[in-house]
This record gives sequence, C-alpha cells and structure tokens, in this order.
Amino acid sequence: MQLRKFLAAAVAALAFAPTGALAEDYPKMSFTYAHMIGPTHALAKFDNRWIELVEEGSGGQITFEVFWSGSMGGPTEIPDLVGSGAVDFGSTALGYLPSQFPLAGVVGQMQRTFATPPDARSASMKIFSLPPVQEELARNNVTILNTTTANPYNLTCNKPLRTMADLEGTRIRANGKYPPAFFSAFGASPQTVAFAEMYEGLEKGLIDCAWMSHDFAISSNLNEVAPYAIDLNLGAVPATQLLANRQKFESLPEAVQTLMHEAAEQSSQEEFAYLEEVFQTTIDEVMPEKSMEYVHFEETEAFTEVEPDMPQMWADDLAEMGLGDAAEQVKAVLDEYRAKLVN
Repeated sequence: MQLRKFLAAAVAALAFAPTGALAEDYPKMSFTYAHMIGPTHALAKFDNRWIELVEEGSGGQITFEVFWSGSMGGPTEIPDLVGSGAVDFGSTALGYLPSQFPLAGVVGQMQRTFATPPDARSASMKIFSLPPVQEELARNNVTILNTTTANPYNLTCNKPLRTMADLEGTRIRANGKYPPAFFSAFGASPQTVAFAEMYEGLEKGLIDCAWMSHDFAISSNLNEVAPYAIDLNLGAVPATQLLANRQKFESLPEAVQTLMHEAAEQSSQEEFAYLEEVFQTTIDEVMPEKSMEYVHFEETEAFTEVEPDMPQMWADDLAEMGLGDAAEQVKAVLDEYRAKLVN
C-alpha cells in the first residue's frame, strides 16, 4: 500500500509543469545547493524531490550542484553561506541558530504545537511571511522557499508509559532549551544525549525514552533496545528550511521564481501523502514485524492540563530580548495551530 500510494503521487508529479511558461522559456542556469544531511536520509528526501521538480519543470535548463552531508558547511554555517552568496541555496534547521533567527527559528522548537505535517508546514510558511520575520530574513539576505516536515513525534521507550505516574522520573532524551522544560513539567527527567548515542543510551539504561517519530525511531533501529512505542502525539515537526540567497532569488526571471515556488508546493504535497502512509504502515505492519508494542497513553486529558504553554514560554523569552511585539505576531499563529492539537 505504501509503495503503491507513493508511486501514484510520483506519477502525478511527472506531469508537473509550471504555469505560464514552457521549458524553452527558461534560461540555462546552474545553481549550487548546500545540505546539512546526506541524500539518502529521510529528511532529505523531499528537498531532493524539489530539485528534481525544478530540473524537470525547466526541461533540463536549470540544474543544481548539491553539496550533501555538510560538505560545504555545517548546519549552523549554511545560512551564512547562502546569505553571503557562497552558495545559492541551502537546507538547514533555523532552530539551531536562535540568536541569529530568534523569530524564524521558533518553528523547530515547539513541542505539542502542530498536530500534523500539513499543519506544521502551513503554520511555518505563515510565520515566515510575517513582516518582522521577513525583516529578520532580509537582514541575513535569505528567503525561505519551503520547509520539510516529520510525522508527529512520540516516545520510543524501554518501558511502557500509560499514565502520568509512569512519566515521573522517566529519563527522556531532550536536547536544547525548550524540550527539557516541556518534559520537566510532567516530572520526567530530561537528558542531553547526542543523536548518535541514543541507541547505546537506551541499551545501557542511561535513558528510558527517545523523542522522535515512530518511523524515525525504527529507521534508527531503536526498536532493538526500546520495544515500546507510546501513542501520545507530541506534535509534528518542521524539519529543514530551504533557503535561497535573497538578492539572487529576487533577480531571477519571474518564470523561474514561479517554478521554484510551485515545485515547493508539489514536493510538500507528495511529502504529506508519503508521511501519512508511512505513519499508518509503521503502526499496522512494521511494529508487529519488529515485535514492538504500540502502547496507548490513557491519561491524555490530564497530560493536556499539565503541559506548559510552549508558545507563551517562548514569547516571554523574546520579550526579555526586546522582541515582544514581533513575538506576539508569531505567537498568534502558533496559538492558532496549537489549539487544534490540545483542544
């Protein structure tokens, strides 16, 4: 089912054609593109699809030289590489740079805010279009064309979690500023553990749970050391943002800009169909094959009553930085989408 549905989306995408322009109308152009992760990683799948759609839609007139796996620069370096013109495009997570992108970077830092991948992208693109966020992006000479997303994050654990009491004292891998604050509210014990060390941490009992989508957890083989998948929806996540050098992008022919925007929309729609199918297949087929137990968290209402208001926490922090008015505009979007998940 998963392969059939995804192939159907791919076939539909082959018919993709830009509106108002023929392939011969596109000038021959070549761009450079720096990506923080490798081409076979799940998070790069639909950035790669965007490239394919632009190349196909231009009839091969537009091509990309892609520097994968941070070979041109690491996640925190890519925005400066794009903004300076060292590369034309780049994909990274702006949440890694809260000082440089305090407004735009919020989309990757909020727990329990976006119910689904389409919500995560829709909210992100609304936020990126807000005047104060556009000013922030302009200062860095970048434009955001798209954001990839991941399925809702959950917990993959070496013990079942069914009640609020089960959360107390549970050691959950939660890096950064806001995830630890979120999990601490439930009496859990957040632990800073590198991504590459999660398997060993679960195996040795240094942590009890990993915080990621079920499909990512299984693709990372965490099921071998953590056989319990908890169904609690902790929110879909905007993953990587597709950046363009602002000055260069705005100088491109209108037909090329339109093609790139349409390719972003097309690749996102394919991504949503793919993620939905992967989500269900993971539960129905992969988990039983991997001897994983899909555990129902029974006290979601109590969880909702206790959980902190992450957008408010973030907005309070930005107010202390003198960005209170701008943060309130962003928070209004976050609140709109958070209400769909927690109510």
